[in-house]
Amino acid sequence: MQKWLVVTGVVVALAAIAIPRARSETAADNVTSLSLELGKADFRKYCAACHGVSGNGDGTIAEFLTISAPDLTTLAARNAGTFPHQRLSEVIDGRAEVKVHGPRDMPVWGEWFDYEAMSPDTDRDAREIIVRLRIEALISYVESIQQK
Repeated sequence: MQKWLVVTGVVVALAAIAIPRARSETAADNVTSLSLELGKADFRKYCAACHGVSGNGDGTIAEFLTISAPDLTTLAARNAGTFPHQRLSEVIDGRAEVKVHGPRDMPVWGEWFDYEAMSPDTDRDAREIIVRLRIEALISYVESIQQK
C-alpha cells in the first residue's frame, strides 16, 4: 500500500508541474512530456558534467577524463539506426560494465536513485518502482536527443 502512495505522490507532483502548459495535450502526451522533463532534469543534474548539456560529450569535466565521454546523440546511428534502449538501461543501472569506464568510474545511477528514494515511509518495492521510472525517463530523454 505504501509503495502506491509514494508512486502516486511522485506522479501527482510531476503532473502539477506540467498541467498548466499541457491543457490541450492528451493524457498520453502529458505522461510523455512529464517523462521527458524528468529525464532532462536528471540528465542535466547527473550526466551533463561529462556528456555535456547537449549530450555531445563535451561536458565541463570531459577534458579531465582519461577516455572521452561519448556523444550520446549518436547512439542510434552507431547502432545501425536502432536506439539501444536495453543496453543503455543496463549501463545506467549498473548491470553492464562499460570497458572505458574501468572500475565503474561512471556512477551507477540506479543505486543513487534508490538512495534518493529512501525514506521511512518508502518500502523496497516502492523504491524499485521509483528507480525504474527515473531510469526510463532518463533513457527517453537520451532517445529524444538522437541526431536525425
